[in-house]
Amino acid sequence: MNRIDELLIRDKFTNLESVAEVLKEEITPIARNFLLMSDELKVRYRRNGDKFVFSVEIEADRIKPFGSRLF
Repeated sequence: MNRIDELLIRDKFTNLESVAEVLKEEITPIARNFLLMSDELKVRYRRNGDKFVFSVEIEADRIKPFGSRLF
């Protein structure tokens, strides 16, 4: 792999905005299985030293019923 390819791959994985958008797209259908969402899901992110911190915020009007199984 040449240096340009390495830089493009590294940028893809360190562009937090892109990662947050992909997470949002992946998490939204799962959240809709459990919740009647009143608004679009929000993914926030920040760097904490050499770590990445992602927070997911979901506003829901109600939780969908799960049948007779108790948790």
